[in-house]
Amino acid sequence: MPRSEDVRTTGPEARPGLRPRAYRRAGAWLAMALGVWAAVAGATLPNGLVLAAGLVVAALAVNRLGAEPRTPRRPKPVAPP
Repeated sequence: MPRSEDVRTTGPEARPGLRPRAYRRAGAWLAMALGVWAAVAGATLPNGLVLAAGLVVAALAVNRLGAEPRTPRRPKPVAPP
């Protein structure tokens, strides 16, 4: 049986308006850079609050970088009338 000529796209070009995954993580990379910078600044200047804040921001950014992309949410079930 011959194959259909129907070509389906599965990447970001399948849904217009979505940016590629590399560009969606730019905010996480920025947060990572700021967190590492704050941690180094807090360690260089003996300031524990800046050091702790930098470590927390860097940890949150690493968590965001390793996260899977979000899936669309399902609508909540509605009780029948």
